Amino acid sequence: MLGTFPLGTDHVVSQHPPFFFVNPTRSHSTLLWAAVGIAAVLGGVPLGQRLRSALSASPSGGLEKARVERAVNSTAHPNISPDPTVSPLEDTLSDDAIEAELSRLLGASSRAGGSRSTIEVMDAISNANQEKSDLRRYLMIYEAVSELGRNDFETALLRARKENNSIAQRAIERRRAEVDPLSAAKAWADGSEKLVGDSFFSSWVKINPSSALTWFSALEEGPQRQKARELILERVAKYDPQRALDFSNQITNEKDRNSLVARSLKTVAESDLPQAITLARSMPDGTTRDTALDTVITQIASTDLAAAQKLIAENPDGTFSRASASVAAGLLKQSPVQAVAWADTLPAGLARESAYAGIAREWSTRDLEAVAGWLDKLPASSERDAAVVSFAGRNAARDPEGATLWASTLPASDSRKGLLMMTVRNWQRTNPEAAQKWIDSAEGLSAAEKEALASLQATSKSGPSKVKTSAKPQKSK
Repeated sequence: MLGTFPLGTDHVVSQHPPFFFVNPTRSHSTLLWAAVGIAAVLGGVPLGQRLRSALSASPSGGLEKARVERAVNSTAHPNISPDPTVSPLEDTLSDDAIEAELSRLLGASSRAGGSRSTIEVMDAISNANQEKSDLRRYLMIYEAVSELGRNDFETALLRARKENNSIAQRAIERRRAEVDPLSAAKAWADGSEKLVGDSFFSSWVKINPSSALTWFSALEEGPQRQKARELILERVAKYDPQRALDFSNQITNEKDRNSLVARSLKTVAESDLPQAITLARSMPDGTTRDTALDTVITQIASTDLAAAQKLIAENPDGTFSRASASVAAGLLKQSPVQAVAWADTLPAGLARESAYAGIAREWSTRDLEAVAGWLDKLPASSERDAAVVSFAGRNAARDPEGATLWASTLPASDSRKGLLMMTVRNWQRTNPEAAQKWIDSAEGLSAAEKEALASLQATSKSGPSKVKTSAKPQKSK
């Protein structure tokens, strides 16, 4: 059997905040439940063992009230002084009764060394789930789970799921993350283990983020790696952004490295924006540095457009797609003319295209006819295409006909084909006859596009859309 493990607080704290407000000086029973409860919530089983040691250290075998009170106050209430208005401890329970209850809860009465068999442990988990008291249920389950060995997890999980014991499932997955994460992760990746769930990965990245990141970086590209991006990268970036940034240069896949950097700096920026800027600037030149600055500047743009504009201007070679779009959209709220003028100051390429896309997207939420008039006057260019894609995509649901006509003005490409399939699918849901008529008569569509659009099946025949489609291109195909 293995030793105890820390109790994660992400679930217990959110559902049981009242446990933190128990006054430990009111009575024997309240003191003990506060000790046990706060032990389970804050310190896990190790703190429970500290209380257990207070029991065993007593020469008489009885409970030493002062010892336990000091253990509770020093660990669970370090900043709380005794309340002089509260009366001394009430002798509502005998020492023997209190000790018996603590022993029952912490498992000290019959197994001081944690010597139960696997079946006995799983029976204890099942029985604990019947406890009406949340405190007792959590403590007894986590205490029992701490006795499981690495060969017991699969059987224990199957039983917990069969009994719909959600607390035990989370506890077992967290225990597994501490004891044997690599074998569990390997089984998950090759599909042989169906019992490794979200709680396992969440616990793993908290307990040993470096181990989780190393395992992720060695995964082969495929569906499991795609799932692991969310399970590992997003969580490490959230829980330990500095560790994630330190590890990022060990990830050879550029997309994953940039994603980890972006997510980590977003977390840092939410609490310490100057530090996030410093970290982004300290990165070596290249796409990862651009990604880092793009993330931080985007965050800045939400509160200080001038500062964001200044940072973009200081890095003219940067490819700040998200930041450029955010700044342009922010300026659009003040003045469309000002937004377009600023976008035109950006170097040609991704930054300017993104700014135009941001303008079209934000403007379409305010004045469809105005943005359509602006788009009609734009000369053929990559910036104009980016703006049309953004505008059509933004309005595909509320004005599928207009969005389809705008999408058809784009140069033939896979991007246009994908956009048309989205807008036409929405059009078919509101007016399938009109959508099919357009497909049959539209000029400029490739044979592949017509075939793909014709294959779409209408999912609804609710009649023509009631949306006013006044924002059409003047010369739609």
